[in-house]
Amino acid sequence: MEMLSKLDSGLRGRHAAGSAVGGDGAQGFIMTEDSHRSFSIGKIFSRAFGVMGRNPLVAFGVTFLLSALPGALFNYGFAQLHLDMRDRNTMLGAIGSGIIAFAVALLLRALVQGCLVRATIADSQGRRAGLDECLKVAMARALPLIGASFLFVIGLMVGMLLLIVPGIMFAAAYAVVAPVVVEERVGVIEAFRRTSQLTRGARWKIFGLGLLILVAIWLIEAVVGVIAIVLFQQGYDPFSLSILLFNIVVGTIVATFSSTIQTALYVELREWKDGPIDAKLSEIFE
Repeated sequence: MEMLSKLDSGLRGRHAAGSAVGGDGAQGFIMTEDSHRSFSIGKIFSRAFGVMGRNPLVAFGVTFLLSALPGALFNYGFAQLHLDMRDRNTMLGAIGSGIIAFAVALLLRALVQGCLVRATIADSQGRRAGLDECLKVAMARALPLIGASFLFVIGLMVGMLLLIVPGIMFAAAYAVVAPVVVEERVGVIEAFRRTSQLTRGARWKIFGLGLLILVAIWLIEAVVGVIAIVLFQQGYDPFSLSILLFNIVVGTIVATFSSTIQTALYVELREWKDGPIDAKLSEIFE
C-alpha cells in the first residue's frame, strides 16, 4: 500500500507540472521542459511526411476540395469575364465579389487547417483520424481559427513594414498559433500567449525551418511549372486550362505540406516542453 501511495503521489506531481492548473485549455500551463528532450527539425519533417503517407485521403483530399480547386476555379472564371474596370458599376461589382470570395476563402482555409491539424495530431498518437472526425473538429474551431489567422496576418504585415526583421521575429514566435487554437481549444488571445511559450528557446530553429519550407515550395513550383511548359509546349499563361490544372496540383501539395509541417512543429515543441502528447486528448473531440 505504501508503494502504491508513493506511485500515485509521483504521477499526480508529474501531471500537475505538465497540465493546466485550474483552467480550461492551455490556461495556467506550467512549462516543464526536460533537458533530456531535444527539438528536432528532422522529426518534424518525418511526422509531416508520415501523416501525408498514412492518411492521404484527409491530407490531400480536403486540401484539394476545399482550397486548391475552389481557388483555381474562381481565378479562372474571373479571368474569363474580361471585365472592363473603367466602368464604375463593373468595378464595384468586382470589388464586392472579391470581398465575398475572400470571406469564403478564409472559411475554407480554416476548415482545411482544422482538418489537417486533427489528422496530424491523431497520427502522432498512432492512429488515423477519419474525415468525419477531422471535419467535426474543423467546424467547431473555424471561427477562432479565422480570428487567429486574421490577427497573425495583421501582425506579420505590421512587422514587415517595420524593416522586415520584426515581421520575421513575429512569424517565428507565433508559428503554431493555428494548431494551438484547434488542439488546446483556447481563445484567440490565449492561443497567442501559449504559442509564445511553446516557441521560446527554439525560434532560431523555427526561422531556419521556415527558410527550408520556402525553398521546398519554390522548388516544387519551379519543377511543376517547367514540366507544364514542356508537356504542353507553350509559354506560361496562368489562365490557360492546362496551367490551371497544374496549379491545382501544386496548390494541393503546397497547402498540405505547409499545414502538416506547422502541426508537426507544434507536436515537436509541445513534446519538447511538456513531454509526449497523451492519446487521451483525442477523447475531447469524440
